[in-house]
Amino acid sequence: MSSDCIFCKIVKGEIPSNFIKENEYCVVFKDLNPKSDVHLLVVPKKHLKDITEIDNDLMGKVLDTIKEVAKENNLESFRIVNNCGENAGQSVFHLHFHVLSGSNLKDNF
Repeated sequence: MSSDCIFCKIVKGEIPSNFIKENEYCVVFKDLNPKSDVHLLVVPKKHLKDITEIDNDLMGKVLDTIKEVAKENNLESFRIVNNCGENAGQSVFHLHFHVLSGSNLKDNF
């Protein structure tokens, strides 16, 4: 954990959040600034700066969590987005994945 990371603080409960899902590896909650009808954040509990630091085992657990959340929320169509690095749009430097769904997605790519 990083003491100055907002997502670490959310994971530890220092910043309140309503988790849609939590397991041993991740937490999932709604994005405060949604870009689509459904905009969830899937955040590994382990602090990793970006996708270049994740190992294959944890990545598999994260993808399993994304699949579970999609199924539990009846998302038939969805997009998974990961920004890696400031120039790619990453603004919180704790690995996370955006799960987006809704009628407006096809117009945003």
